[in-house]
Amino acid sequence: MGSAKGSLLGVGIVVVLLAGWFAQKYGLPPPPPKIAGIDLGTTYSSIGIYHAVTGETTIIPDDIGKKSVPSVVAFLPNGTVIIGTRAVEQQEHNPKRTIYDAKRFIGRNFEKDNKDFLADQKRYPFKINLDTEGKAFFEIPLDFGVKNVYPEEIGSLIVEYLRTAAGKQLGVTLSQVVISCPAEFNEKQRNFTAKAAQIAGMEVRRVISEPTAAALAYGLHKKQGVENVVVVDLGGGTLDVSVLWLQGGVFVTQAMAGNNRLG
Repeated sequence: MGSAKGSLLGVGIVVVLLAGWFAQKYGLPPPPPKIAGIDLGTTYSSIGIYHAVTGETTIIPDDIGKKSVPSVVAFLPNGTVIIGTRAVEQQEHNPKRTIYDAKRFIGRNFEKDNKDFLADQKRYPFKINLDTEGKAFFEIPLDFGVKNVYPEEIGSLIVEYLRTAAGKQLGVTLSQVVISCPAEFNEKQRNFTAKAAQIAGMEVRRVISEPTAAALAYGLHKKQGVENVVVVDLGGGTLDVSVLWLQGGVFVTQAMAGNNRLG
């Protein structure tokens, strides 16, 4: 005989399956989703949810109907935070407090004489500096002083904005997330991407590579005869090309190349 724990697990699985069957057969509403998928992009970000009963995925727009939200965070002189399209609309009049492209700096360390970092300091209208560990942060001049904000904190504000907007529309609190990142991100960059969601109060179930997320979204793992897949991700700020190998329904990254200045 199986253990009591095993029996309870089996009963739980049966209950879930029966609930799904009854929901489909009698048109009952599916259980509310609690796990979100978030694409925290360099230029745009979005949030979606997966319906376990129907097998469908829905991208949730924000409160002004945008499914792709600009990855832009602005601070007003009094400290008020504006995110997305509204932040872009006021950018011309508030360039030193409007932060974008934060993803380029997340989880990275620079030397003060790094050529790319020095070029970025000149390229952006807002001020970027390095702390004693070489981590980049943004200096935001406010009425009550200068506020130092790190890239993962900018990311967390975007995640919280998406989470709140989607939660209001769905009538639930989205507490867990699967978040995507570029395939070339190292472990530290992946960890800081996860940290952005954690700061926003979400439990990170998994950090998934963007090419893998794209392949799964198109259902390539379910198609017969698919072994190797080339994914071209031409984003707003970067270009990435990845070769994936499908083995047992799981995608493995075989090779990748990209340009984080082409998009």
